[in-house]
This record gives sequence, structure tokens and C-alpha cells, in this order.
Amino acid sequence: MWCRLGLSQTSATARYQSLKISFRSETMRASSLCLLFGLVLMMTWTSEAQPQAAAPIPEECCFNFIDFQIPIKKIVSAEKTDSHCPVPGIVVTTPRTRFCVKPEEAWIKSYIKEQLKKT
Repeated sequence: MWCRLGLSQTSATARYQSLKISFRSETMRASSLCLLFGLVLMMTWTSEAQPQAAAPIPEECCFNFIDFQIPIKKIVSAEKTDSHCPVPGIVVTTPRTRFCVKPEEAWIKSYIKEQLKKT
């Protein structure tokens, strides 16, 4: 077969090797470009997933609520949590600590009502 083409076996082998190297480099270049394109696409997609205008982050929200009544004379203050909190609550401060209370509790409702009368 080499004789018909007028090539020697060594030159045919050399030509095959150069084609093989050229093909490998083209394949590697295409793979690199696909990888780069995929990374850019993924970065664009994840950056669009971020919220454009984030709501203000509240300083304090309630997630765990107490199930007992705090004596009224121990309460220093009671404040409603921010409206951006996922669950409404009232933060009750005593001289030692702070508690979260559900706003539906009757005793906290009466305390807040009394505080509003005083002001």
C-alpha cells in the first residue's frame, strides 16, 4: 500500500503521528473552550439567582417562644418584632434576660394595653 502512494512506511508513520498530535491538540482546545463556556454560563446563572433588591435584615426575630407567663413586675420592656421577620413575636426584656412571646397570649396583650394607656 505504501508503494502505491509513493510513500515510504516511515514517512507515512510520521505523517500519521503528526495528524494524531494535531487531532489531540484540536480536541483538547475544543474541550477547554467548552469547559470555559460552561463555567461562564454557570457563573452568569448563579449571579442572576441572587435577589436584586434585598429586603432589610431585621435585627431581632423570634423563632422559639416561651410557654409560661412572666410576672408583670419583672418586665422592663416589650417590643414587637420587625414586620420582615418570618414569624410575628414580642420580645420581652427582664432585668436578667430576654424572651420571645407569641402576640396572641392574653397576658402580653393586657400588658401592652396597660402600657399604651400609660403613654
